[in-house]
Amino acid sequence: MIMLSALLTLLIAVPVVAGFITSRGQRGIDRRHFAAFVGFSAAIVALSATIGGITATIVWFRPPQHPYYHPVEQGFVFIFSIIGLLSTGTAFCAGLFSNGIRRVALVLFGPAMAVVYVLAAFSNFGA
Repeated sequence: MIMLSALLTLLIAVPVVAGFITSRGQRGIDRRHFAAFVGFSAAIVALSATIGGITATIVWFRPPQHPYYHPVEQGFVFIFSIIGLLSTGTAFCAGLFSNGIRRVALVLFGPAMAVVYVLAAFSNFGA
């Protein structure tokens, strides 16, 4: 299940990076374009934090006889999760202030990342 959330995160990263590249050159036009740039920047931070949290879980994978994570790993995953959640919220709110297809992309980014977080949460159940 954790590999599925990693794959979905990388799939979401493709349009986010494309949106960031196009919005980078247009950020000085008006406030709506700047909001899209801020949103895509926050989306990249959210994706990076999510990939970091997933990587921390995969690297420190415990065999079934050790179902509990090490406290250091819990700290890393907690920090990555907080950064990811705050950045996802920032990207969603910036999408409300942007325009056009950027608005659609950033507003849909929130529920897409919520699916990734739910898949990552369900990966903690079972062995």
